[in-house]
Amino acid sequence: MKPQITLAHKTNKKAILRFYKNNHYSASFLGFDSCYVIKDEQSIIASVIISKIKESQENSQLSFLHALVVKAQYQHIGLASQLLSHVQNLHSPFVCFANDELSALYTKNQMTKLADDEVVEKVPEHLVLRFQSYQIKQPQLKVFLSR
Repeated sequence: MKPQITLAHKTNKKAILRFYKNNHYSASFLGFDSCYVIKDEQSIIASVIISKIKESQENSQLSFLHALVVKAQYQHIGLASQLLSHVQNLHSPFVCFANDELSALYTKNQMTKLADDEVVEKVPEHLVLRFQSYQIKQPQLKVFLSR
């Protein structure tokens, strides 16, 4: 049976933040967020947050995907791909940052890994600045753009 992806409600915010903390991930809500979760019984086993942002260059909607986390014992069974596919159907285009070792996951899910020289031209300035600040501590971080 395919796991069911549900849109989390504001009343679930504490449980979602606890899920991230328990999985050693520092997640936060940025404002106009949608959070999608997959549960096993009552506990969250996978989650992703997508935040709407304004892209100033084209004045079109762009979203920022962050906090894609799957609980360790549920990894490598396709849950991350299911969440990515679900978000692509509802929130494209979007951009995300991920460790280079996860490139295969993102590219097999119809995302393009941007070359370092493409980031500035294809990503809004405030996200470029965020990316650059993260990259100081995580040099393997790359930018992915949905197609």
